[in-house]
Amino acid sequence: MLPAARLAVALGACCAAAAAAQHLALSIDNIEAPAFSARALKVELEPGNPGTLALAVEEVNLHGQRWRNVRLTCTSLHLEKTEIRCAAGTLDAGEKWPVVFSYSMRRKTFELALSPTPQERWRLSSELNAAGREFRVTIEDGRLARLAPWLPGGWPRINAGTVSGTLLFTGAPQLQLSAGLDIRGASFSDAAGLHAGEKVAAGLELEARQTERQWQGHAAVTWKDGEVFWQPLYFTGRGQRLIAKGAVDESQVRVEHANVTLPGVGEVRLDGTWDRRSGTIAAAGARAAKLDFGAFYAQILKPFLERTVLSDLRTEGEVALEARLEGGGLAAVDVRLADVSVEDRQRRFALFGVSGRIPWRRDGAAATEIRLKGGELLRLPFGAFALALDMRGLSFALKRAQVPLLDGALTVNDFAAALDSDGWRWQFSGALSPVSMERITQAVDLPVMHGSLSGVIPVVTYARSTLEVGGALLFRVFDGTVVAKGLTLLDPLGRAPRLKTDLEMRNLDLDLLTRTFSFGSITGRVDVEVRDLELAGWRPVKFDARIGSSPGEYPRRISQTAVQNISALGGAGAAGAIQRSFLRFFDQFGYEKLGLACRLANGVCAMGGVEDAPQGYVIVKGGGIPALTVLGYNRSVNWEELLNRLTRIMQDNPSAIVR
Repeated sequence: MLPAARLAVALGACCAAAAAAQHLALSIDNIEAPAFSARALKVELEPGNPGTLALAVEEVNLHGQRWRNVRLTCTSLHLEKTEIRCAAGTLDAGEKWPVVFSYSMRRKTFELALSPTPQERWRLSSELNAAGREFRVTIEDGRLARLAPWLPGGWPRINAGTVSGTLLFTGAPQLQLSAGLDIRGASFSDAAGLHAGEKVAAGLELEARQTERQWQGHAAVTWKDGEVFWQPLYFTGRGQRLIAKGAVDESQVRVEHANVTLPGVGEVRLDGTWDRRSGTIAAAGARAAKLDFGAFYAQILKPFLERTVLSDLRTEGEVALEARLEGGGLAAVDVRLADVSVEDRQRRFALFGVSGRIPWRRDGAAATEIRLKGGELLRLPFGAFALALDMRGLSFALKRAQVPLLDGALTVNDFAAALDSDGWRWQFSGALSPVSMERITQAVDLPVMHGSLSGVIPVVTYARSTLEVGGALLFRVFDGTVVAKGLTLLDPLGRAPRLKTDLEMRNLDLDLLTRTFSFGSITGRVDVEVRDLELAGWRPVKFDARIGSSPGEYPRRISQTAVQNISALGGAGAAGAIQRSFLRFFDQFGYEKLGLACRLANGVCAMGGVEDAPQGYVIVKGGGIPALTVLGYNRSVNWEELLNRLTRIMQDNPSAIVR
């Protein structure tokens, strides 16, 4: 028998006895029922029309909640042969609420109405007869905060909102429950601020029945309005809907099937089992036949990718997804991509038109079937190619792939990757077939360079956010060779990548080089050595560089424009003398050798040339007829000022080609 009905029967018996007495007092030591108990009840009745009732309970326990010194008084009690009615009463259980109630002994019905505030009403009614029993709760604008004591420990605290609707318990000996509730203006939060909601509006529909050991049923929840932050996810109510069927018992919560509708994203089907004793997911599955990948990334994936290279993307396309969790971890994922595009907003990388399937298995082998229409890496565009990646758990391998890169191709051989306790590790080797330097420099917004870039790529490894090239990278540019040794790149796709390497450049064509940067005309060859080069955010912060004429016989001429520009780099030099002497009538001069050095540290370049001079250093040493020597006088130059001088030189020369 339900607690309210038990209490009503006791009151009914008491009132029946009171009909033949002037005063009645009744004491009950204890009332016990499943999930309910009441201790030390005292009832006093004063018959009359109307009469009075005073009920005191020392302790009441209901579903784990406890109240002490509960008082119910009625000053307008009507006693009839088969009915009790209280038209004006007060319930005191820590705060005082107006109450009315009635009990019909003939119909065996009990009704109770509470009005904690003028705006809200809580009605309870029960009926017990030979056919069964019924217990109904009807709520009108009830304050949600009153339900806070019934929520599990650790849940966010409800601080605003109302609920209206009905809960109906029927059946004997097995209970059936149906509910229809409408929630408006709900707000909640926890102390850490990791879970919060504002002005939430939602609807709940529930049907369930109790068997011997469990509840079985189905429910539907519709989120109509409001905002919810549940670390790290943030959502606004736009008609999201959950329909679920399952069962609950002492040991687990089992979802046989559920359907989640996310407006703008798609629908996801779920199933799973929650172990109540351990507080973990025993098994779970998710399936989605068609999701809008742009909305799925923005609403679901992006919050989990903060502080990674995937945190700020433009995305589009469609995705089908199937995933399975078993044994406390992800056991299988099957992803189908349909024309998916992913583009980093900082232009570090992009993939366009990705289609295919990724059937990953934790404990088995599988292979991808992926096709890409193209993409970008550090602003270098690449073309369409297919990717057949072999997978076994968290180990991945690729025998060979050829990626079109501008007018050449990048070949990747023996790619292997795995996840261990230190994070991801991978390595590969490869080669670069000739790519036009003109197209490369245009793509990355550098001054146009001539020639081609090609070479062999030794073993490249990545671990602990560091990329290293084993051996030397060799490629050709400006009709010479460039060798990079000890190349190390830290956090390559991060916000501030750092690069360290040594460079050796041999026999570069000065004519191609100076024409590229519109520096004036210089014919000849130069060697370049850059030691301890370090870039931060792709900007130099440290190096020791020297440029000098290459050994050998070749034409060595320098134009008056180049002399003036060199003078601007090294400080006051021969430019003024040229304008003041007969040398101004010559456009070209001979030289024996040229060179410039810069050791950068702490934002300052320590300058030097091919040899020292009494008041500075020699940048260009004259030779031939007419000959001209260019001196530099500033031994220390601010690095940013040096860059500004280079910028002004190229801007002042209208023939400069900068894209």
